[in-house]
Amino acid sequence: MLSWFVALSHSWLGQYMQQSRWGFAVVEAVHLLGLAVLGGVVLVIDLRLLGLILKTESARNIARGLSRTLFTSLGVMIVTGIALTSEEALKCYHSPAFRWKMLLLAAALLFYFTFHRAALLRTDKHQANLWSRLAGAVSLTLWFGVGVAGRAIGLL
Repeated sequence: MLSWFVALSHSWLGQYMQQSRWGFAVVEAVHLLGLAVLGGVVLVIDLRLLGLILKTESARNIARGLSRTLFTSLGVMIVTGIALTSEEALKCYHSPAFRWKMLLLAAALLFYFTFHRAALLRTDKHQANLWSRLAGAVSLTLWFGVGVAGRAIGLL
């Protein structure tokens, strides 16, 4: 893995991010905007799974309606995340917070496309059940962990 981080640091993207006066700030702003949108979408879907909001709407329909926004913001975050990592690749490689963020991100994505999706399909239109509440709570916890670990990268 170290060689991948070194290569990323020495790539054209890494060199641009390291030498640009505004590159990091602009990319970070876009990354944070993507985070806000993704967080909002996840929050709405998971609060519906928990049965706390939009009780008359189907959780499946809400998720379907927000799926394009979710995938777009996730794509923006991944692309800008790679660019941000390229600016300080070796710091990220050695950062426990970065490793936690990547682990939690992988877990959140895996959970979202398996158990979370199954919970959306099983949730009755008007009622949250144990399965949906558990899926919503785990999803919120994982995504919150991704955000906290991401914030910790800048602090350490």
